[in-house]
Amino acid sequence: MDVSASGAGTGRMIGELEIRVLGPVEARRGGRPVPLATGRQRTLLAVLAMSAGEVLSAETIGDRIWGEVLPVHLRRSVQTLVTRLRQAVGSDAVATAPHGYRLTVEPGCVDAARFLRLVEPAPVVRSVADERADLVRALALWRGAPFEGVNSDWLRGVEAPRLLERQLAVVERRIDLDLAAGRHAELVTELGDLTNRHPLRESLWCRLLEALDRCGRQAEVLERYEAVRGTLRDELGADPGPGLRAIHARLLSRTLAEPVQTIVPRQLPPDVPRFTGREDEVEALDALLPASAETPVPMIATVHGAGGMGKSALAVHWAHRVGDLFPDGQLYLDLRGHGPGPPVEPADALLALLRGLGVADDRIPGGLDARSAQFRSLLAERRMLVVLDDARDADQVRPLLVGSRCLVLVTSRRQLRGLVAREGAHRIALGPLAPAASVALLAATLGPYGVAYDSAQLAELARLCGHLPLALGLAGEHATRQPTGLASFIAELRHRADRLDLLEVGAERGTRVRDAVAWSYRELAPRDARTFRLLGRYPRTRISRTAAAALVGVSSAEVRLSLDRLLDVHLVDELGPGSYEIHELFQLYAAELAARVDGGGSAPLLGEVV
Repeated sequence: MDVSASGAGTGRMIGELEIRVLGPVEARRGGRPVPLATGRQRTLLAVLAMSAGEVLSAETIGDRIWGEVLPVHLRRSVQTLVTRLRQAVGSDAVATAPHGYRLTVEPGCVDAARFLRLVEPAPVVRSVADERADLVRALALWRGAPFEGVNSDWLRGVEAPRLLERQLAVVERRIDLDLAAGRHAELVTELGDLTNRHPLRESLWCRLLEALDRCGRQAEVLERYEAVRGTLRDELGADPGPGLRAIHARLLSRTLAEPVQTIVPRQLPPDVPRFTGREDEVEALDALLPASAETPVPMIATVHGAGGMGKSALAVHWAHRVGDLFPDGQLYLDLRGHGPGPPVEPADALLALLRGLGVADDRIPGGLDARSAQFRSLLAERRMLVVLDDARDADQVRPLLVGSRCLVLVTSRRQLRGLVAREGAHRIALGPLAPAASVALLAATLGPYGVAYDSAQLAELARLCGHLPLALGLAGEHATRQPTGLASFIAELRHRADRLDLLEVGAERGTRVRDAVAWSYRELAPRDARTFRLLGRYPRTRISRTAAAALVGVSSAEVRLSLDRLLDVHLVDELGPGSYEIHELFQLYAAELAARVDGGGSAPLLGEVV
């Protein structure tokens, strides 16, 4: 039968009966709907329509309508259903054959058959315009999901998937013709909707990325690629197929080949004046450097320690010291993990890093994964040092990691245990300065100001500061304003209640010991915060786990977990199994908090604990 003669899209069929299954199942005669009283009638009509012109046995009809739960009297039930369908659509529409029943309409009277004939390969070569016109006419026959309103496992599980797959293939072919004709701009919205409805169909994603690329939206291509890669990984546990990977690789190679402003970033802050001590830590960092320029460097090194311990100073000083070993430059970023404002989001951090490499904003994708991929690609063949200062946690750092020719140096108040466990980071712990280094730092600070002192006074001043670099710097600033000598200032510091008041020089960030501890304390869970506060009531800086459990009023197992979380953010140190120490200045702050928050009756009597 000639499909074009059947009047596709006109509603006038041979015998005037039209059956529609590409959407809600319905019959129309003379362009008007034919009432079908029950869902079973619609199901029978759809089953017969999918085999129009063929004889179906009662057993086949029963299996396709009822599935495994067949009527007791199958033939009688089928016969009754056929009779009622004939009453609705016409007695001549369903014929009785020796071995079953047959829908007497031509296949062209069924929209599904008409669709399949319109999209089958033509016996003669057609023009692109004719082919596209046939595809558009075929797709116009669809009014929704096939077989809506019927209840048949066979139709839903066998026929519907076959038709839907064919429909998507036809849509993709029509899109290919439109792409070839240069209609990529008008396809982006349609393809975006299609990928939302079929997120695991990679062929649609390939076409979307192609259309976006032709629109000049390369940053969005990278972002969408990362999105679909994440979806495939989460849903299927698989990576993108060859088609998607090829488009991504092609775009990356072209992006990297395009002329970009050559920038060798030198973003390190100024080197730290009067940097003193830390010989062991500098030596440990030096040991991570490769023996030659051809040797890959370790990916990550972390410097972790309490607030005010000088982590940033060590990182910046060492980075200046070895900067020449990284000829492609040094990137620096303050992640603001601990402070008065919110931490830098990883996506924003990558934006700053990519800008530092000279990437224009219109070539930076919007999504985190896409930015991370672009950053890794740009640094893949470079030898760079990346300093990420004051990281909040491993999750903030992970998207910023790069390949083996670069070294990423991270500082944090946390131990970043996840980076060690998963990414193999080299971890360097930072504690208080050695007494000799503390004295040397104070001497270097006071020297230019002509302040009178002796070595015993400097040693005492360093001890009262707990050899904490921040406290030493603040005390040194105070001391420069003591022209008569250090004795009276030291005497004031010996008074524990006033010591923290004296160790501050202003309201800005980094000028108060209290702030250095408070930013870590505020991150604690309530139970851990209470443990820290109560350590301020203990008469010593060292405490056993047993004594800590009695002090807090919990079991040894519970206090062990709490102390471990304090250890992670360096509010306590572990001296050995079951033995801990809190820095004296931190203990003073904890005592202030305990008096303000817990009052006088929250902890056991110290005599009972000791």
